[in-house]
Amino acid sequence: MTNRTRVLGTLRGAALATSALFAFTAPGSAQELAPVKVVFIQHCCSGATFFQPMQFGAEEAARLFQVDLTYVNADGDAARAANLIETAIADKADAVLPTITVPDALDAAIQKARDAGLVVIAQNIDDPEGPAGNARQAFIGQDFIASGNIIGDRMVKDHGLKEGDHCLLPVEFPELTYAIERAQGVQEALTRASVTSEVIGTGTVDGEALNTISQAILANPAITCVIGLGQTPTNVAVAAADEAGRPGIPNGGFDTGADIIPHIIDGSTTATMDQQPFWQGFLPVMFAAYAVRYGLTPPDIDTGNNLIDKSNADKAKDYTGTYR
Repeated sequence: MTNRTRVLGTLRGAALATSALFAFTAPGSAQELAPVKVVFIQHCCSGATFFQPMQFGAEEAARLFQVDLTYVNADGDAARAANLIETAIADKADAVLPTITVPDALDAAIQKARDAGLVVIAQNIDDPEGPAGNARQAFIGQDFIASGNIIGDRMVKDHGLKEGDHCLLPVEFPELTYAIERAQGVQEALTRASVTSEVIGTGTVDGEALNTISQAILANPAITCVIGLGQTPTNVAVAAADEAGRPGIPNGGFDTGADIIPHIIDGSTTATMDQQPFWQGFLPVMFAAYAVRYGLTPPDIDTGNNLIDKSNADKAKDYTGTYR
């Protein structure tokens, strides 16, 4: 994935056929619409497969709705994300779509964007206090706590977890909002079954995460399950258990990835919570276009309480990297 890409939406060729479904929304022909300038800020991790459907979705929406899209990466730096918002204001963008990874870090920049008349829609991660904590107008993303409850309950039910069991909860960045809230949701479910747990950090590199998780399993024989709180740890959980000499340890988690869906299909992973990053790219771009052109208020959308298990994993596998 490139660090910075730019797409000027057009409705020609194959895209014209696809966009016919949306033709009724325009007051005239789609080609007569003036482009809307949107800056989409991916919060980190160039090359991470999780963000491929997000960028694909943002660029598809740009084509369909004639959006002049600039897609940039903050490289995991909240200060850089704030600077990118400032740049969007200076460049006279119509809308900016950030991820709020660190509470308060983007408050001033987002307020400045709103004061300058930009539409601001948060995607992927929201302020923990929602609209009370930040001037963003809407959030498109997963309800992390609710999703944590769902996967936690599923692991308890399917594997008969009970008092005396202990679950490892590995996650890329334990200090970020998504990790804190997913851990909260999972731990609520585990606590109801008197199951204990611990959170560890893994980073986003598969090989490093695999080693970290396998070492944690080796160091604590009391660990009886693994619930990855992000794509990277969920992707490597099966291999990490094998490396630790504990093949078959119950595991599940969050997101889709190169190994997650195949492991669900073959039964080595129980289930995963799909936050549908395609929607997190597509919908903010679409809502921004309609907010700028027609004054429509962008809504909050929960994209991610969708549980994938053996019953529906084939569909997810077919579109991994694009729509899934």
